[in-house]
Amino acid sequence: MIKPAEPARRVAHHRKGRAILFLNGQEVGTVQAHGGDTTWGFGEFVPNENFSAYAPYFGMWSLLMHAEDEFNRLTRDAKKELARAEEMLDTMKVGLYFPNDNEHVRVAQITIEGDRLEWKEY
Repeated sequence: MIKPAEPARRVAHHRKGRAILFLNGQEVGTVQAHGGDTTWGFGEFVPNENFSAYAPYFGMWSLLMHAEDEFNRLTRDAKKELARAEEMLDTMKVGLYFPNDNEHVRVAQITIEGDRLEWKEY
């Protein structure tokens, strides 16, 4: 017996449209997804009031990512703090829900800098 083909699963770089962002099961804002490159999706993020509990983690990560010294490199202390910030972000359970497609997406990694959101799927 021949099995019917499963529908093709879209990947981050093909996703476009409005999505709802969830962090640890809590709705924290919306994303206007614009596609991406081969592994990362990109979009514009609009937070709601629930995001305020998570904003410091993303803010710290963003500051540390750009904390270069006069030689355009991170100091040893900045690298340690960056590793801690990334560990905190990596422990969050992150999901995107695309209502137009009724599709829930598990997110492996996420970054938010200002209104720019990038994600990588499992």
